[in-house]
Amino acid sequence: MDESIRYAIKTPHDGAEMTPCVLAGPTCDSADVMYEKLPYPLPVTLEIGDKLLIEGTGAYTSTYSSVAFNGFPPLRTFHI
Repeated sequence: MDESIRYAIKTPHDGAEMTPCVLAGPTCDSADVMYEKLPYPLPVTLEIGDKLLIEGTGAYTSTYSSVAFNGFPPLRTFHI
């Protein structure tokens, strides 16, 4: 809440030059944006469609995405 958690994020471009970024999901509304106030460093070589691994989000994100948020179907979850 309020950008107090900084999740570890891995990308297929780790090791490349970094730049501060705001993360937004497909709807880009206020509930679908992270790190707007304090941007997160990510590789400048990221491209549209690249997948990011946001580690340590756990059950919080699976419950948050369990409803059809803005018409998107719930995410598949994998329990390890």
